[in-house]
Amino acid sequence: MDFKYKAIDVICQHTKEGNIIPLKIRIKDEEGEYQAFLVRAYKDLSKRGKFTLPNGIIATNDILPFACKIAVFGRERVINIYYNRNDNIWRLSG
Repeated sequence: MDFKYKAIDVICQHTKEGNIIPLKIRIKDEEGEYQAFLVRAYKDLSKRGKFTLPNGIIATNDILPFACKIAVFGRERVINIYYNRNDNIWRLSG
């Protein structure tokens, strides 16, 4: 599956402290069907201030990046997703 730079659906939890916890993601595959994945573990990467992600995206206070561990066809995979507060869209970045 090619996940690169797709807009995705995310079910998330907002804590009373204002933090976001991604719980489940849904991605449209090459055939146009939606595939759902539970987030087994995540790491909030937004606490480091302004920085550049490995794919060249600059993360600021308006872009909240997360590294998420999901299971794809029985194998664990780490993916990077980010939430843009300006346009309220979740994206997947390879």
